[in-house]
Amino acid sequence: KRMKKGFTLVELLVVIAVIAVLAAVTVVAVNPAKKLAQARDAARKSAIQQIVTSLSTFYTQNTSYPAASADLVTNGELKNLPKGPTGADFSYVVNPSACTTAGKNCTGAAIYDTYEQPTTACATGTAYWGWTSGSGVIGKICTAGTPAYSDVPVVD
Repeated sequence: KRMKKGFTLVELLVVIAVIAVLAAVTVVAVNPAKKLAQARDAARKSAIQQIVTSLSTFYTQNTSYPAASADLVTNGELKNLPKGPTGADFSYVVNPSACTTAGKNCTGAAIYDTYEQPTTACATGTAYWGWTSGSGVIGKICTAGTPAYSDVPVVD
């Protein structure tokens, strides 16, 4: 009898099935969607920290916050305004809402963006990552509406 070298079709199918099962288990264990959201949150935190540092410097020099975050670039505090991980500007609100940078009458400010993967979920409302001048703290903000300068972020 002559012996043939190689694998049978059944052996090849078994090996392919085992590899497919291992690949599926690996994808489920790694959870790429969660990892991507965590990466976007890390980028969001870093960019907001950079803006907050500039806002603090601006306030120290002017005893007022800028009426628009873009004024940080106009006044030389930032070379470029950092954007969120989606490429959009961060939400920025001031108090009073009708204040102007030139008038130096913006007494409060908040900058924030949606927080995708908070360590602990909000009991009510939406999770945002941001900073408020009322607290001077950067962290998670849970609110049913939009964050305001008087909200107090919590460590997450």
